[in-house]
Formats: sequence, structure tokens, C-alpha cells
Amino acid sequence: MRKRFNFLVIAAGTALLAAPLTAAPGDANADEFYRDAKELNAKGMRAMFDKRTKPRMAQIKDAAETVKAANEVATKAGKPLYCVPAAARKKGIDVPFIISRLGAIPESRRKTMTLKKAWREVLVTEYPCS
Repeated sequence: MRKRFNFLVIAAGTALLAAPLTAAPGDANADEFYRDAKELNAKGMRAMFDKRTKPRMAQIKDAAETVKAANEVATKAGKPLYCVPAAARKKGIDVPFIISRLGAIPESRRKTMTLKKAWREVLVTEYPCS
């Protein structure tokens, strides 16, 4: 029993030390994401071969899923964070939309924000609930 306890303590300690190394993709810096997204978008189809594309796609997907989940919880509580109209849901969100809306956040603020926080701000600003 004592050996198992020691193993659990060591495993927990290792997990805590590794936590910063395995941060969620949406915890990326919003300004770094924005700059890379602009560069990749300018490359057009060649962006598919850029090593930054897949990680950046995973980051925006994680941020979007996290913010959507938070909105669903808030909606169930009767206070949604944002309200996307049906027409906008049907149309979807594309790269130029993401870039332009992140670009609307002042650089000084964007540099201090995670992508999740910035994306939440974009959606709250773009789709307010009336």
C-alpha cells in the first residue's frame, strides 16, 4: 500500500510539472495566432505545406469549442454570452472572418490575451444577445 501511495505522489507531482508543457491549444497567445493566421492566409494554398497550419487550426478549434461550451452553460443558466443568428450559423465562420475580428482587438490587448479569451470577446462583440 505504501509503494502505491508513493507512486501516486510521484505521478501527481510529475503531472503538475508537465502541465505548462501540455497547455490546451486554445491557450495560445492571441497575437501570435493572429500574426501567423495573416501570414498563412496570404500564402493561399501553399499554407497547407506550412508547419504552422495544423497547430494553428487545432488552436482555433480548441478555443471555439471551449467558448461554445461556456456559452451553452451560460445559456442553460439563462444568461447566454453570445447569440449567433441562424443565418450566421448556416453560413459558418471562415478564415478572413477570424483574422478580421481578431485584428479588431487592439494589439496591446491582443498580446496579453489567450486565443480563447480573444475568441470569446469576438463572439460576444459580434453576436450580442438583445
